[in-house]
Amino acid sequence: MDDIPSELNDDEVLTLLREGKPLNSLLEELISLRKWKEAHSKAEMQESSRMERMLTRLCENCKDTASRWIRHQNGSTDDLPVELLHTIFRFVLPPSTVLDPTPSRGPHSAWVRVLASKLNLGRVSKRWHASVLPFIYEEVSFRHATQLRAFSRSLGENPDLAQLVKRIVIDCPVTGEMRDMVIIDLAYILTRCTGLRALVFTDNLFSMEDDLRRVTLYPFPPTLVTAIGTLSKTLQRFEQWPLGGSPHFTFPITCIATFPHLISLSINVDHPASLEHVVLSTLEELDLSQEYDVRRGDGHGRRFAAWELPRLKRLVLPMATDIQGRVLQKWGKTIDYLEFRDHLDMASHLYSDSSRYPYADNIHLCPRLRHLVFQTKGTPSNDFDVVDRLPPHPTLAYIDIWTMSPAGERRTDFISSRAARKLAQEVPWKNIRLLDRALNSIAKLPRLFPPDTPDHELPRLHTLPGHPLVHTAWGVYRKDLDALFPGPARASEDEDESMSDTSESSEGSTDDSDETYSYEGSVTDDSVTEDDDDDGMDIDEDLVG
Repeated sequence: MDDIPSELNDDEVLTLLREGKPLNSLLEELISLRKWKEAHSKAEMQESSRMERMLTRLCENCKDTASRWIRHQNGSTDDLPVELLHTIFRFVLPPSTVLDPTPSRGPHSAWVRVLASKLNLGRVSKRWHASVLPFIYEEVSFRHATQLRAFSRSLGENPDLAQLVKRIVIDCPVTGEMRDMVIIDLAYILTRCTGLRALVFTDNLFSMEDDLRRVTLYPFPPTLVTAIGTLSKTLQRFEQWPLGGSPHFTFPITCIATFPHLISLSINVDHPASLEHVVLSTLEELDLSQEYDVRRGDGHGRRFAAWELPRLKRLVLPMATDIQGRVLQKWGKTIDYLEFRDHLDMASHLYSDSSRYPYADNIHLCPRLRHLVFQTKGTPSNDFDVVDRLPPHPTLAYIDIWTMSPAGERRTDFISSRAARKLAQEVPWKNIRLLDRALNSIAKLPRLFPPDTPDHELPRLHTLPGHPLVHTAWGVYRKDLDALFPGPARASEDEDESMSDTSESSEGSTDDSDETYSYEGSVTDDSVTEDDDDDGMDIDEDLVG
């Protein structure tokens, strides 16, 4: 009786009679139809009663939204144009630039919590789900080899997803047995994501060895070189970071040297390409700060001697190396931003000679320098003693100092001294800030929270999930330092009680999943074709980037 219609009109009854069906057969069909309608009505009443009981468990503010969702009705927010929805999402979600997925592992990292918030936005309605997809897939981070396989499968089934991906981070350990398969999947992903703007590798991809004592330098797979070559029209940033000790593989820089839009490059300072002749005509930013071994190899004194960077503006150098002077002598004429970083506190051990200060000894080689950032050795008793070692400079306007826990009495003393320094007539370097070293995983923090922000717009509270930051005129630091190290009465610069939340995100926690980036459903610019019984989002709730 599956084919019985919901109603039988007179014409249909006459048709059955004309077909020669006996009266008893016709009566049987009519009785069966009546029973089916009674059962269907009873099931609808039971379902309606069940939904009503579910709604009584919700608060008043949620009942209307839940009721519309249950009845597949559109709400007022579903009628908003997609451009306005994207503006709302950008206000709710922190920018990905302050959420570095590479060093931040685990279900409680800010990057993972923000990703969970993106998924929650997609569960509000089908309309929101379609609009939030670009935010979910704009940055993809692989931490497991099986995630690569899942995502490559999703791209094969839903090719439109590839156009949403803007940044890929490959941070997954791979055993030798799986390496060939992973490289094939990764090459497939790179060739499909034709709008990719940033690509990041860590040594995890080649770090799994049978003998952990063995250090091997692997050649970069030609398959990946070819795949990356297809990104020449869109790629703007490339990064390859070692995880400590010796790098396990090196990317051939010459492969991307001719990319017309490449503006940012990050590699270890002893990369083999540093001994080659490389011309990067469009590069504006070079980060060499991830230094682990110094003075390694016979060619140490010739590193970067044959590099040509005519448009370089921003340079980040490691503290624990002796190539600063040579590099700045070659490139310093064009840069306006210079930073010295010490990721592993190596400088305090290597530079026991207190007369060596790379940030003071070499800035005269940068005649256009506007912004200087450096890290002090140890914990100086007076931060201004370090600044006073700097020689006069015609254009230097802003100085940032990475320091440990800018809080308590140290903060109070710094703010007072800074205020007095601003009033002094003949004292240079008035615009000085302290940067909390606990935040140095945010690679571009000094520029994301710029020192030239007008004073009347500060202080600002940036509420990231589990990671609140405070941006003031005198520095950038973790909000929890205010509670952990309460100091005496704050100086006038720190007494502005109005802090604006510039980026908020709901907190959540997730776990690693192989299906992080698996997706079933078709994608268009503004909508997703979905079945009535499917919300189109088959991304595992327990995921990590």
